[in-house]
Amino acid sequence: MPTPIRILHAASEVAPLVKTGGLADVAAALPAALRRHGHDARVVLPGYRAAIAAAQKHGLSWGESPLIIEAGGIDHRVGVGTTTIDGVPTYLLGCDELYARDGVYGPSASNDYDDNARRFSVFSKAALALPGFLKWTPHIVHAHDWQSGLIPALLERGFNRALPATRSVFTIHNIAYQGAFWHFDLKLTGLDWALFNPMHLEHYGKLNLLKAGVVFADRVTTVSRRHAEEIQTAEYGYGMQAVMAGHSYKLSGITNGIDTAAWDPATDRLAPAHYDAKDLTGKRECKRLLRDECGLHQDPNTCVVGVVSRLVEQKGIDLVLDAIDPYILSGRLQLVVLGAGDLALEHRLHAMQARHPGRIFVWYGYNEGLAHRIFAGCDAFLMPSRFEPCGLTQMYALRYGTLPIVRYTGGLADTVRDVVDGQGNGFTFGPIDLGHFSSVIDRALGLYQHFPEQWRAAQSRAMAADHSWTRVAQEYVALYRSLAFVD
Repeated sequence: MPTPIRILHAASEVAPLVKTGGLADVAAALPAALRRHGHDARVVLPGYRAAIAAAQKHGLSWGESPLIIEAGGIDHRVGVGTTTIDGVPTYLLGCDELYARDGVYGPSASNDYDDNARRFSVFSKAALALPGFLKWTPHIVHAHDWQSGLIPALLERGFNRALPATRSVFTIHNIAYQGAFWHFDLKLTGLDWALFNPMHLEHYGKLNLLKAGVVFADRVTTVSRRHAEEIQTAEYGYGMQAVMAGHSYKLSGITNGIDTAAWDPATDRLAPAHYDAKDLTGKRECKRLLRDECGLHQDPNTCVVGVVSRLVEQKGIDLVLDAIDPYILSGRLQLVVLGAGDLALEHRLHAMQARHPGRIFVWYGYNEGLAHRIFAGCDAFLMPSRFEPCGLTQMYALRYGTLPIVRYTGGLADTVRDVVDGQGNGFTFGPIDLGHFSSVIDRALGLYQHFPEQWRAAQSRAMAADHSWTRVAQEYVALYRSLAFVD
């Protein structure tokens, strides 16, 4: 029998304790899936005020003695809190002067804390000191995003000499956020100044923590296969394309999964009716009830299209607004939107809803129940993102037989195959302009209205796709085994 692998995941946020984005979902779901495969996966995160409060509901105990972590000549006492989330041992590193604050990275989404270099340097050092505290030695330390980017560098440079055989994996969740700091913050890391050069830690005159992870990790992954290729180009690399290309020999993409128990049309407690790929009767009922809820006309020939998204240009919402009017006016399409974001885009949506009563519905903000009802009740789903490292909502849509209309980029390209070949599960387009986007909407509506049997076949293929974390965990296990000294 293969030897179980010991993996320590280090992340700045982990659901349900603290979450600002998709990183938190991955940092929770992947270790849980690995444990279901029989591996000893554990998670460590900073002990933010909100995270500690949430962890107390799961039972949180503190170690007797703290870790002493030095950064820039100052010693920080870091307590170790232990809880269990979904069967995964989870450790919170408490340090009041660094983490007992409102917010995660700053007091607001647009305002970072000035001492984030210190906060995440201490976190990275404490995460590597944790195995000694636990008397448990991981085969792999898996660091996530720039906040943990120092971990591979510290490990490779012998910060913890008790981990000589431990290897590192670094995952980039969003390359647009890199952890770039004043070069004198290097003193906080404990790394040698000789490493502040273009081959290692320096990037355009700054200390770059994401670059540290890429340069020093044994393997680097992104959250989809295609995105691993895209970030080596100027369009998607955010200034890091040369670094990524230079380390392409150890770069690969593993597309994220979804929680297939929470997102299952056959059992979804938030959907008004249940159905599966063999019998879509319940989906038709979900569509009827969604129209009633949203005040849309009950027109059997009109395709109901959903959007569940941040309302920002990165997600292509401006393109949706530019393209959608003719299809609504012709009675071919009704639109249901759930999201919040750019106020200018929200105002445009509000005006469009006023122009087309009974044909457009918009809910500003987030509503978990409505999100499930949109996936269950819509015929198609719009996601024309300008870039998308992975994306989850298109996988939810596939799971519910709601055919995605997406741009061919990142994780969207990995998960949605165009029906043009007779084997696809959705619709894709390339150049991000009004002409190509309108063309793909025309194709989708044409198939829906004139070829119902082909639409039904595409729904069956969509619902049959395996986007579970069980599959994803198997890919990571293969990666870990290629690095670790285990059978």
